[in-house]
Amino acid sequence: MQNAPSTDIRRAIVTDISAIMQIERQPGYELLVGRWEADQHFRNITDRNFRYLVADSDNGRPIAFAALSGFEKGNGLVLINRLIVKTPGMGVGKQFLRAVMAFVFENTQTQRLWLRVVPDNTRARHVYQLLGFSDEGVLEKAGTRPDGVRVDLAVMSIQRAAWEASLPPS
Repeated sequence: MQNAPSTDIRRAIVTDISAIMQIERQPGYELLVGRWEADQHFRNITDRNFRYLVADSDNGRPIAFAALSGFEKGNGLVLINRLIVKTPGMGVGKQFLRAVMAFVFENTQTQRLWLRVVPDNTRARHVYQLLGFSDEGVLEKAGTRPDGVRVDLAVMSIQRAAWEASLPPS
């Protein structure tokens, strides 16, 4: 199946930027997650504080990506800056987020994985809640859409202990 996600994720490399930007620039996403230019993605991918993760389709092209930051701060907090799938509504996002969470908690000392999401991004919020993220409140008018309109941002997070408790018994 061409759009099926791999159960594996990998670190993105600079040559993935064009595919990442294609995913990010799908209609409607600019209002939900925003857009970065190629130079910003390049800076992030080469920055030790960031981790870009991708899931590939059968043909090796990225079908989902996540941009995470906070790895060099040493405070145990990692922020999901972006998490975007090429084709929403097919279960790819849930599977990809689960893999991203495992990557973060299994490979780092992170205690809290958190994100900001526009409250009307109900599809994403539903997936976050299904996988154990808790609502922590709303930052009023903390985001700006491309048209200049200020929007609220909901803060959600999952603690390491909650993630560990959600794992099947070994």
